[in-house]
Amino acid sequence: MIHLHPRPATQRGNVQKCLRRVHAWFGLAIAAMLLLFAVTGFLLNHRAVMKIPALDRKEVTQILPLEAGPADPQALATALAPALGIEAAALKPRIEPPRAVSWGNGEVRQPERWTLRADTPSETVQVEYWLGSGQAEVKRTKPNLWLYLARLHMSIGTGPAWILLSDAAALGLAFLGLSGFWLWGRLHGSRRKLTLLASAGLVLTGTLAWLAG
Repeated sequence: MIHLHPRPATQRGNVQKCLRRVHAWFGLAIAAMLLLFAVTGFLLNHRAVMKIPALDRKEVTQILPLEAGPADPQALATALAPALGIEAAALKPRIEPPRAVSWGNGEVRQPERWTLRADTPSETVQVEYWLGSGQAEVKRTKPNLWLYLARLHMSIGTGPAWILLSDAAALGLAFLGLSGFWLWGRLHGSRRKLTLLASAGLVLTGTLAWLAG
């Protein structure tokens, strides 16, 4: 009687099996994020043909009086935060120094201007204040659904958790591409074919990018 013993798994076979599992489970873990990026990217690319109002937004401007002149942009943010319904720390300041500007046949001295801005995926709040004025102009911009998804796509106004998740999705997509190439080469072709396929893809991508520019 002949006894057949199972062939022991090689180190290369173990690595390939492990990589296939990681490829499958990692792809499943980030599938929702990749689907969001894919859908928003497709809609933005074809918004003109499909007549999608991808960049529509609603803007509302209001004037808020100030009881006393704020000492600095942080004081202005603290004073306006309750009326705006956002935290003062979310308003990021930008200071434009005073300068001379043309007015009629002469020049006038433009006072210092403070701009405070807070971004979230669903809204942008911008405050403009001229030093010495008794009021501040507030502009609130609310995007429609498509622009909201696009802002999520670009991580505009999102927190650290969403940015980390987006980075993980981007790195995961790169990993899926590289591991897919490697697995294809191990299972369906030689290294020469894999190299030719990868090189052809890079050349095609580079050519299209150059033509698009």
